Amino acid sequence: MKVYIAGLYTSNFIKGGTYYGKLDDREREGHDSSVDRLESYHYIWRQSYLDKIRTNGDTVFLDSGAFSAFSLGAEINLVEYCEWIKRNEDIIRRDDGILMASVLDSIGSDLGTWQNQQAMEASGVVPLPCFHYGEDERYLEWYLDRYEYITLGGMVPISTPQLFHWLDRIWDKYLTDGSGRPRIKVHGFGLTSVPLMERYPWYSVDSSSWVQLAAFGNVFIPGVGQTCFSNRSPAAKVEGRHINTMTAIERETLEQLIREQGYDPSRFYDLNYPRWAYNVWAYSELGRILTNERKTFKHNQQELF
Repeated sequence: MKVYIAGLYTSNFIKGGTYYGKLDDREREGHDSSVDRLESYHYIWRQSYLDKIRTNGDTVFLDSGAFSAFSLGAEINLVEYCEWIKRNEDIIRRDDGILMASVLDSIGSDLGTWQNQQAMEASGVVPLPCFHYGEDERYLEWYLDRYEYITLGGMVPISTPQLFHWLDRIWDKYLTDGSGRPRIKVHGFGLTSVPLMERYPWYSVDSSSWVQLAAFGNVFIPGVGQTCFSNRSPAAKVEGRHINTMTAIERETLEQLIREQGYDPSRFYDLNYPRWAYNVWAYSELGRILTNERKTFKHNQQELF
């Protein structure tokens, strides 16, 4: 499973950025090993970001950023979005020839998003279609009949228990065959829950958890989960919630594991950017682990209809 690291460029955490030069050798190596990157058109349409991406010889999965724009009271123009994609195809990732640029979502309207898909294709841009949480499932059936790679969105504000219920249904009824193998490639937008990543046979997901966790003093350790290191975190005063309030053997075990991965855990206590670099590597590593497991999905619960 590919885990696209979201927002590296807009966080200025790329080669040539403010923080990159402050990383030690292993942190740079871990950062550079993350080759799957996602950025939002709402933020990176500016020439300064394009210049940085091209300078680094990079390509990105392009999210339309419609939800971000909507949250800020802004609106993305469909024609301008399509023309921007045409001018900048060289920095947009392709996967087996498929352009990794999402449809411009019509927030709250499954019909509107479908219409945007048609309008973009009529203009000469074939984006990845998106089916959102709670939408009419007839649209999902339509996408499945016509595309090799689709995306699922609208999941960010939904609770994990609700998503388990919805995704179990969607994967079981539509996205997998009788043996539990995925029928097409499926991307999950904004997936931050590791159990949700692990449960379903996603082809790809994206997450900004690398930066969010680090901002709160945490690192994500593959196979372990989140652990708080920051000396400034309130968790440092709560028993078992911080590396320093764990038992001595727990603390020593985790720090030794991190050292075996090549990182210096002492840098996690007072600095954000070593935690960023570790998390970028860790989420990419999670994707490699889940790819090797070759997951299928079988849901045993019976439905009335």
